[in-house]
Amino acid sequence: MVPAFIKEAKLPQKPGIYIYRNQAGQIIYVGKANNLKSRVSSYFAKTVDSLKTANLVSEIRSMETIIVESELEALILEANLIKKHLPLFNIRLIDDKDYLYIKFTQGDFPQVVTARKQELKEAKRYFGPFPSSRTVRETLKSLRRIFPWCSAPPKIVPRIKGQESSKKQLSSMTLDSGGLRHTRPCFYYHLGLCPGACTGEISKQEYHKSLHRLGMLLDGHKQELVRSLEQEMDQYSKAQQYEAAIKVRKMLSGISYLTQPNRTAMYLENPNFLEGINSRGLSELQKYLQLPSLPERIEAYDISNISGTAATGSMVVLINGEIEKSQYRKFKIIITGKPNDYAMHQEIMRRRLGHPEWPYPNLFLIDGGRGQVRASLLELKKRNISIPIFGLAKRMEWVYPPDGAPIKLPLRSLGLRLLQKIRDEAHRFAITYHRKLRAKAFLPS
Repeated sequence: MVPAFIKEAKLPQKPGIYIYRNQAGQIIYVGKANNLKSRVSSYFAKTVDSLKTANLVSEIRSMETIIVESELEALILEANLIKKHLPLFNIRLIDDKDYLYIKFTQGDFPQVVTARKQELKEAKRYFGPFPSSRTVRETLKSLRRIFPWCSAPPKIVPRIKGQESSKKQLSSMTLDSGGLRHTRPCFYYHLGLCPGACTGEISKQEYHKSLHRLGMLLDGHKQELVRSLEQEMDQYSKAQQYEAAIKVRKMLSGISYLTQPNRTAMYLENPNFLEGINSRGLSELQKYLQLPSLPERIEAYDISNISGTAATGSMVVLINGEIEKSQYRKFKIIITGKPNDYAMHQEIMRRRLGHPEWPYPNLFLIDGGRGQVRASLLELKKRNISIPIFGLAKRMEWVYPPDGAPIKLPLRSLGLRLLQKIRDEAHRFAITYHRKLRAKAFLPS
């Protein structure tokens, strides 16, 4: 049974950190959770999984939580708090030999690996130490999606005059002008986690450039890196090299999403940091989109379908900058025939407005461009409902009003980040429902 001092009803169902204290007010345990309410409640179940947990629960006299935006952010904050307070019931990493580092190996195409202190002698560069091996490994998983690196770099094969390679060798590798041996694409290449050094798709110079960017991030030079990427993206855009510009844009979005040490420090100093960030983001949206009021409630919509089959729509809700899953709604698209994204958005808006018991938002956000926005706007006009409506297009992350030029929010705008968060959540929710319906369609009757 959850003790009264924890106030279970007020525990948020959001990712974050929970901190347990004993009778003397000392921190005795720090943990992270994707769902704080579920995780904290589990400690006080009738049966516990270990003697250590039973001893911990017997000493808990108070608790506090810190809400964060993502699981990754929770991992890093948890590690920092454990390192700072060394709670009795956490695994102590006091001996420096137990700390984990991130290491760039030597070579033309360095690998990015984890290492202990005694393994750093041959490193080209290294970062750390990190107090939690789990934290650093989870962080690297996320970083590799932004800055892919090679796990099996190509090797130099000495060229001997007059020597011929066997047919078996030629079928599995090629040699470039520099004598680098290239093989078939590796497993990580197919996952988008390798830039293709193994196949010769990235030069040594470009590979080092990507690794240098990763190093800047790990060194904490986020702002300098972001400015550099913004300038590069602008140059690509002016030269009409849009694919290259989009690639850089994705890097910027990924960097924006990841938690950095300076943000973690802000959480350590101010547990209400996220609330302040959300408030600033909402104020920015009101300013840039010229909204009549602060968008305390935002609703976002997305469509998911394959060739028009099992088409679904989603409605997700952001209240004061926070996801509110209890107010999500999903729609099974009724219209049939040739796929029509505009008509599907119009149907969803018509059905949503058919529920006046659902609170109206201060802002509608449509996943798409002007066409999708205008289709949804038709339903608002039929009912004489005047609520601002905009689209957020994935290509360059521009915001589209029903009329006029697209609005280009600053890349580091907290308002843009809020729009991206709810747009991406609408996309995830629509796809999840779509897959469920498709799976049902394939079940035998």
